[in-house]
Amino acid sequence: MNKIKDFFSNPRSAINVSFIIILVFVGVLLNIRLRAMMYEFSEDQVARQAGIIAENSSAAFSSVMDSLNSRSHALENQDEDIVQRIMEIFTRTQGPVVLGLMTADGSPAFGAPVSVSDFPGLQEAFRGNGAISYNAEKGLLFCYPVFHGENIKYVLYEIYPPQMIRGRFGVHCYGGQGRAAVLSRENEIIVPFADGEMPETSQFISEEFVPLFEELHGVLENRDSVSKQIDYNGGKYFAFASKLENTDYYLLGYVPDYVAAAGASDITSLVTNVFMLLTILFIVGLVYLLVNSRRLRENEELMKAKQVAEEASRAKSDFLAGMSHEIRTPINAILGMDELILREYSDAGLRKYALNIRSAGNTLMSIINDILDLSKIESGKMKLVPVEYDVPLMIYDLVSMVKPRAEQKKLNFIIVADEKIPKTLFGDNIRIKQCALNILTNAVKYTERGSVTMTVSYSRTDGDHIKLRISVKDTGIGIKPEDLERLCSPFERMDLAKNRTVEGTGLGMSIVKNLLAMMNSQIEVQSEYGRGSVFSFGVEQEVRSWQSMGDYETVFDKAVTEPVETSTLLTAPNARILIVDDIEMNLTVASGLLKPTEIAVDTALSAKEGLELTENRDYDIIFIDDRMPGMSGVEMLRELRSRKDNPNCGKVCIVLTANAISGAKDSYIKQGFEDYLSKPINAAVLENMLKRYLPENKTVITRAGTAGTPAGSEKQPEGIDRFRPYIGDDDRLYDAMNLLMNRSKSKK
Repeated sequence: MNKIKDFFSNPRSAINVSFIIILVFVGVLLNIRLRAMMYEFSEDQVARQAGIIAENSSAAFSSVMDSLNSRSHALENQDEDIVQRIMEIFTRTQGPVVLGLMTADGSPAFGAPVSVSDFPGLQEAFRGNGAISYNAEKGLLFCYPVFHGENIKYVLYEIYPPQMIRGRFGVHCYGGQGRAAVLSRENEIIVPFADGEMPETSQFISEEFVPLFEELHGVLENRDSVSKQIDYNGGKYFAFASKLENTDYYLLGYVPDYVAAAGASDITSLVTNVFMLLTILFIVGLVYLLVNSRRLRENEELMKAKQVAEEASRAKSDFLAGMSHEIRTPINAILGMDELILREYSDAGLRKYALNIRSAGNTLMSIINDILDLSKIESGKMKLVPVEYDVPLMIYDLVSMVKPRAEQKKLNFIIVADEKIPKTLFGDNIRIKQCALNILTNAVKYTERGSVTMTVSYSRTDGDHIKLRISVKDTGIGIKPEDLERLCSPFERMDLAKNRTVEGTGLGMSIVKNLLAMMNSQIEVQSEYGRGSVFSFGVEQEVRSWQSMGDYETVFDKAVTEPVETSTLLTAPNARILIVDDIEMNLTVASGLLKPTEIAVDTALSAKEGLELTENRDYDIIFIDDRMPGMSGVEMLRELRSRKDNPNCGKVCIVLTANAISGAKDSYIKQGFEDYLSKPINAAVLENMLKRYLPENKTVITRAGTAGTPAGSEKQPEGIDRFRPYIGDDDRLYDAMNLLMNRSKSKK
């Protein structure tokens, strides 16, 4: 009780309680703003999807017009009796579609007569162009002129009756959960919903919807596609509109917000939960201070330093919130600075904290990569990259990643590998390993006692191929029969009552399912609730060497006991490079990672500033960020290459980007870059890139030193001065860090 009284008698108590209230309030505002940003993002994505749906509708119309065009060529310059025969042949394959031929004076030459008053588009055909016209009673008409010499002799037309339009041209979107129709400029429905009834279609142009669609239609004057969030019938929807190329029609539709923004809402919930966790941690820390109030008074200077650090942290949080769509950029800064700490200091406590930061950063990267992988798979941009690989090495990688997790939970991790498996195969071992790792990780997550067993076997399929089979058996919680169907659904987790504390996004099994489908395989599951599960899959692989793998235990023990070769460190004191990035923190990280190499580094915060530097100095390599305001990295590269008198016109240019989608590297190289370096920057990849592109006469390869003493470097500044290049002119942050480091040293 005395401690509680002491605590509340301290004026700092009110400040701390007020800070908690403010923190909660900021969390609420952050959540509201984040949701608004996510919905803005979803509106943009729905507009993009509307453009794709409109392209598909345009393609359906274009296919009919292309068919008419080719048939009109067959009728050109033919006698009337031959024209009649050809038309009879065409008619046999038409079914209920009306095919006809009209003469230049408007009389029928073949088939049912039609009039310009019913289908005004016929006039456009007599002017020499293909056209599409609609009549609510008679249907959708496609027409194309038939020439005789230089004159138009006929107009060939094809009419789809109203009852056929839905089946032939109906618009499908969002797996039947969305509605879209093709309308004329007068809001007349040309093509109704593919999924839906006419009454529902009719309300589409009701008084409630027409003003909204007129608004969207007005925006279409300047854009090809547009989307807007709306409230309708007690629910929230995204309405969308898009032009149909080569027609006077346009696409209109709507989709429920929970369908269009499913992934965004999950990310929003994830960010909200992280913020709540930070709030809880702060409250726990406050309780700790309550219990240790006497020590709190003795460390007043430390608390002041802590307040300064919290203010800096809040400023950084505000910045990250505004740049949330560029997630990989702040991760690059975090992991890059963490790498600098690991390089510069050997203090055990400091390195422990730094390693924890690395682990947390890699976990966040794993979540982002899962979402990115699923996005690439769903958009069709995920590609398999087959290579020649060693089976024992792949198994070793899996064991090295999973075994420590199993040992941490005191589980038996058992490997059963067929010694007769061919040693060298050809296939996408990265994706095979990703599938196996997801299954193994889940097995360890959901098993509290017992064992996890991975079995690797094979069966021969033909002369040069085998089916490599991987099976994972665990003694975990198992899966209920009714949950098996939802096992591979994105963002799903089975038996939430038992598994609320299990980490992860719920994307792993969905990714496994899709990757296996790309490899013509599927996941097989046998499970008994409460007793464990068996997950298996088999993929066909080409054999490059029939030499047997041998005893895996021997191979594994040899890999573990062999000495690891000491890494090398590159130094190039006579080399100079330029880094162009519009975010100063990225320049700081990149410069810090290059510090041990002794390379002279110039930096620029814009493409324009970078081009000015290239006019006056000779660089060995130029790193260019792609996404910059004003002039992008690709535009800067083109401008540099076009300046033939520039001393760096032909120098090596490497794109530095957070764009990690499939195919990005090939795209950048096609646009003229020599190579591609993704964010977060991997120090080893950066060093190998420097070895590859720096002139040999400027580079020196030496053995790397231990943490805190980089090999080949001059004597480093001591203490906080090592971080002065990264802190800049912020004296308050400098003093706070200096105080914390001095206290850390005094406790040794």
